[in-house]
Amino acid sequence: MSGVEILNYLKKSLGVITKRMEESGVVVLPGFTDHSFRPLVRVTDEGVWLEVSGRLVKVKNLGGAPAYANFDRPVGAEYAVVFPGSYLVVPRLTQYVHLKAPAGYSTVVSVEALR
Repeated sequence: MSGVEILNYLKKSLGVITKRMEESGVVVLPGFTDHSFRPLVRVTDEGVWLEVSGRLVKVKNLGGAPAYANFDRPVGAEYAVVFPGSYLVVPRLTQYVHLKAPAGYSTVVSVEALR
């Protein structure tokens, strides 16, 4: 194996390990203040809001029901839907993320933000 092949293999392996750690809720961010991560946020039909203060926000649905998301205002008539197993990335300055599940359901999401 050449040095380039080894480097590509290591990059791929590190990506797989990082993804599995993220999905299991492990956060390894010593000393980084420009990043916030909420690994397991329980969302019910009553709704929940989080203060993220970020410029780029990623909401990933880890549960079995859809999650409704809105940024800087409560979930009402207009919202974004994050389906199970998918994620939503919003590149804008956001102070709060409001989340809600459909009536009678609950789900789990992870929220990540770059400040």
